This record gives sequence, structure tokens and C-alpha cells, in this order.
Amino acid sequence: MSGGMKSGDRALLVSFPKSGSNWVRYCIEHFSGKRTPGDKRPLLVTEGETVIDRTHFLDKRDRRLLLKHSRGGPARKPFEEKRRLLPRVIDNHLKRRAVEGIVRQRRVLLILRNPYELYARLGAEHPAALQGLFGNIAVFERCERDKCLVHYEDLMADFAWMERILDFLGIEHDLGDFDLEHHRRRSLELYARAPDKPRTADDPTAAEHHSRSLSPEQRADLRRFGLEILGPDLYERHLGRYERL
Repeated sequence: MSGGMKSGDRALLVSFPKSGSNWVRYCIEHFSGKRTPGDKRPLLVTEGETVIDRTHFLDKRDRRLLLKHSRGGPARKPFEEKRRLLPRVIDNHLKRRAVEGIVRQRRVLLILRNPYELYARLGAEHPAALQGLFGNIAVFERCERDKCLVHYEDLMADFAWMERILDFLGIEHDLGDFDLEHHRRRSLELYARAPDKPRTADDPTAAEHHSRSLSPEQRADLRRFGLEILGPDLYERHLGRYERL
């Protein structure tokens, strides 16, 4: 197994909302004994320094599009109602600089989930709601330091992918007495304490549990939007698997 993490070199966990970060956080906390960021949904460890950093959006400008174009985005006040403390041009400049800092300096762990599932799960009303998902991929590709990519569906189907994450983070993990099903249930119980309940608890490996409700037109519009941001090669590399379901 990998050795311990260097001080001041926490990896950044990136997962667009509803992409499976709860299970990842649970396993990180279980094996490390340290807290992960998540004040609105505390898990096993509630005190002490965090072992990783975490975000839904590598480019914070994408967050407002999720709030604007979906009914089920993160539980915040609508973007239009939030008080702006900085002029938009200054705010955007600072966020662009933050992105460049991530590209140059951060070790990044990215979790991706079926965009059609996310579109339906979040109650999205326009493809722009998923700008952050495609934007995360675009920034991740530019990152210059160590990075790790895991797809949600692989993570749910095979614990070896969680071991890959733990190795990337430098977290020792002895699986000798680790009862996988017990911990899956415990993770879901903790998730369910928050207002937004788990929707695929009975079958977390279901690849199209939510997206069955999407029309062919909605799928085509979302795919077109993603291709415009990523281009065909990058889209196929990261999301092409979902076009073949």
C-alpha cells in the first residue's frame, strides 16, 4: 500500500453533485480516521483536520448555471437572490485565477457519473445545468500534477476502484475485516440523515435508473452541449461509454 500523505499536499476530490462522493468520503474516513469536508452531511469523523479538500466545481463560475437551470441543485438560495459582494468582472477574474492555480498546483481525484442520470436526477431544465460536469473534465485534462479518474458506475460495481482511490490518496487500507455490505448500508444510513435522500439505494449499480424518463430530444441536446465544450475526442474518452448503454 502507499505511504502517508505529505503535509500540506491534500488531494482535491472533485465530484459534480450526485456523483457518488458520499461513499468515497465514507471509505476515506473509515480507513484514515480523519475527517472529510462536508458540513451539511457529516459522516464518521466530525472533528479534526480534513484529510482531503473537496469541490463540486473546478471552475466556480459553473455553479451558478446549475442553480439557474435545475430544480434539484445544491440546497442554496437561487443565484439571482444571492447578494453579490464583488462586481461580476472582478469575481470572474478571481475565479479564473483559482482555476489556473488548481491546474498548476493540485493533485486531483475526479469522479464522473453518467451525464444523462445526473440531468434527470437534478431535475435539469437545460443542458447548461451540466456545464460544471463538462467543465470539470476540461480542467482535469489540463491539470499538471498527479491525477486520478474514476467512474461512479465502476466504483459501485467493484471495490477495487475504491482501493485505487485510497492508494492515490496514500491511505493505508487493510480489508481483512472490512465487511463491504455492512459499510455500504452504514454509508446510506448516514446519507439519508440529510434532506436529500438516496434514490438508488436498492441497486446502486443501476446505470439508467433516473434517465429512463429523458426524451431522445433531451439526450441529443445534452450530448450536443457536452461535445461543444469538450470536443469529440475528449467526450468519447470520458463519456463515450454512456452513449453505448
